[in-house]
Amino acid sequence: MVNAARPIAAGFFTVGLLALPPAVVAARGGEGHAPVFLATFGFCLFLAGLLRFTTQHTPKGASLRLTRAGGVVLVAGLWLLLPLAATPAVAIVSGLPPLAAWLEAVSAFTTTGATALRQGPASLYVWLGLLQWTGGLLTIVAAVAVLAPAGLGGLPDRTPRGGTTLDVVDLTAVLREIAPAYGGATLLAVIVLLVSGESPYVAFTLATAVVSAGAHLPPEAQLALTLDESPKWLLLPFLLWSATSVRWHRALLTRRINAAPEQTESLVILGWWAVLGIVLGAILYRSADVPSFEAIRDGLFSAASLISTSGIGPREGTYMSLPLGLVILVVLLGGGALSVAGGLKMLRLRAILLNTRGGLMRLVYPHLVQPAAYEGVGVGMLGIWAGAASLAVVFAVCVIALSPGLPGLDAALAAAAAVVTNTGPVYDAGGAGWPPLSSLPAGSVLVAGLGMVAGRLEMIGLLVVIHLALWRT
Repeated sequence: MVNAARPIAAGFFTVGLLALPPAVVAARGGEGHAPVFLATFGFCLFLAGLLRFTTQHTPKGASLRLTRAGGVVLVAGLWLLLPLAATPAVAIVSGLPPLAAWLEAVSAFTTTGATALRQGPASLYVWLGLLQWTGGLLTIVAAVAVLAPAGLGGLPDRTPRGGTTLDVVDLTAVLREIAPAYGGATLLAVIVLLVSGESPYVAFTLATAVVSAGAHLPPEAQLALTLDESPKWLLLPFLLWSATSVRWHRALLTRRINAAPEQTESLVILGWWAVLGIVLGAILYRSADVPSFEAIRDGLFSAASLISTSGIGPREGTYMSLPLGLVILVVLLGGGALSVAGGLKMLRLRAILLNTRGGLMRLVYPHLVQPAAYEGVGVGMLGIWAGAASLAVVFAVCVIALSPGLPGLDAALAAAAAVVTNTGPVYDAGGAGWPPLSSLPAGSVLVAGLGMVAGRLEMIGLLVVIHLALWRT
């Protein structure tokens, strides 16, 4: 209990601190919503203090380590509880009903970006931007510290111990390792956009979105992308950054790029982005009647956005000009392991293809000796197949559960892909007249929220939590 309560208390404390900047924005803009965010700050601090002080007296020498299953449950608890603390502020400021406001908060915190909002006060978008930025950081920390050491879905475990049945990696140590680069990338994106002439509000919301692979943007930011070509070129490197492994980023910064196990995977992702960008540019050139240079630019931007599972479009209606099936396939594949990108992950696809190739080779050459490890990553194929199977299962469940209230199968497929890959704009821009996910029946809304959390838990993590809950009852 102590091990789980303290990180959750730290999470509530963080959400409370995040409510202060929107309060300042609301006060300066005369919106009248500053008391709402201050009340959120006070409520979250109360919850954090309650959890912290009721668990501060522990036996001397007690271990603060978690089992791997306990670490997964802890991370799932963070994804489920922290958006609840942010929901009242979203509901009051936006005017959405409670269930729709909860889905909006979950969508922001899981960096999904599926939204029912078309406009709103600046304080609301700053609040959503901070939530998705924090959710992106939690995604990387959870993957490195909990999900990979637990062996979920074949994620590569980079822990120096090699792993025992106990000992998830220290969350604080991983946070200290990752947060500086993550925050530095965000600050750099803000500075680059400010230098290009964007307002601080637009620069902040765009930077938090691209670095976290989120998509909650105010109308002003989307208008800046549509009317000005410079943000699209400037944001491309940050979208590719969010699609690749955080360990590869560290190797780049420490000049040990050739020694990084993620080197091959990252190069494959960059090559995939270049090819896909040209293909999407050609489609835009032919179908949307866009000049060739603008079509290639929008194609490269759209490819980077879809691979990173951000889903931000270079202009309104871009995804409506692309084949919906191709867009769904791209986001279902996703980006790299140990990144903020969702989807199956390029690592798993390459492992499945290599494993299939090895099986075919054994049919031809029965006595052929092949390496057991997958290019030094050391992941088990059983976990990789389990991750792929769990993605298929969760996707199918979401298609069935989200179908009520949607106009057709194409809408259900787009909604399920948007939910499980955390790429909300794929649904929002996929078809004209499709209702917001928050307007669906209550059961569908709950499944949509759980599907978003499943995407952040690499799918199989949510199944582990459900299995533990059923086993204990």
